[in-house]
Amino acid sequence: MAEECKSPRGPIGSNKLRVDATAVVGGIALAFGLFAGSPASATLALTPDGIADGFVLSTFATTNPGNNGCCSGPFGLGVNSAGNVVVGTGSGPLYVFKDVDGQTPATALFTQTTNTFVGAYTASGGTVYGAVNNGNYVSFNLDGTVANADVFPTLAGEAYLGMWTNPVTGHILSNSALGLIDIDPATGNFFVITSGTGDGVSVSPDGKTAYSEQGSINGYTIAPNGAQVFSAGGFSGPDGTGVISGGLFNGDIIVNDNFGNISLLDPITKLSTVIASGGTRGDYTQVDTNNGSLLLDYSDIVARLTCPNCSFKPPVPEPTTWAMMVIGFAGLGFLGYRRAKVRPAIG
Repeated sequence: MAEECKSPRGPIGSNKLRVDATAVVGGIALAFGLFAGSPASATLALTPDGIADGFVLSTFATTNPGNNGCCSGPFGLGVNSAGNVVVGTGSGPLYVFKDVDGQTPATALFTQTTNTFVGAYTASGGTVYGAVNNGNYVSFNLDGTVANADVFPTLAGEAYLGMWTNPVTGHILSNSALGLIDIDPATGNFFVITSGTGDGVSVSPDGKTAYSEQGSINGYTIAPNGAQVFSAGGFSGPDGTGVISGGLFNGDIIVNDNFGNISLLDPITKLSTVIASGGTRGDYTQVDTNNGSLLLDYSDIVARLTCPNCSFKPPVPEPTTWAMMVIGFAGLGFLGYRRAKVRPAIG
């Protein structure tokens, strides 16, 4: 996260510096990372550890070839109800791509112009939402045009930076001028999880914990005034995250950073391993709901990280599983009814 660089408008720049005391040291390191510069050239690739762990890394789209700094290039990412990927590149082109690797501006299904600057996107119920330069939340049509320029009026002027959708509730988790908030997209109602400001956001597969980059990666119980339940530091310029579901790395956290690295964080030991390096300035991430891979922003590309025998979205129970659950509950209810019928009268 680049505090001064990524702030979409003046008041937010000062507001974002009101980070919890526990994140101050991380914030200083983060600011240093920004102004120390990004890699002059970049070839993002898995490290030997990443290869040994079975991860697969590919380039989903090259949108800004040759770009390696802040703050242009891809930021907003979301998969719409047509299964296509919306990629916003700040105050400039917005592309809608097929969900196939190797995309370029020339292969875009639709190209629009937006003023989302460094705002993140997310999708809930098949609708892609984003934060625009005036601080409003917007929703997008399937072709990337703006459907509603102020979709959550009670939050007008408050939106900026990271967004993620809770896979259980469908609510949108967003870093805002109010702090990390939980928005019900059906009603626009929201509550504040924590007033501490942050950047990249993700949510655990069980829908109970929100992770916010605040110099370190901090986890909060998703509830009004949620308790902080996790914190891990030691990263240079951390930003977007994603939580793995299933497999050997179940519950581990992927951390994308401003120095072109991807790290795998063990939430128990809080030890991290660099599984990819050599990229340009990394930023947000977003789950690809079509296939469970993780899309990661860089100054020039959107990368795709595929998890070995696991996913970045929780598994959906098979229809047979649901049927067995219904039968099981019905059976328990019938047994309870029979017991009530045969229980002898007292007295």
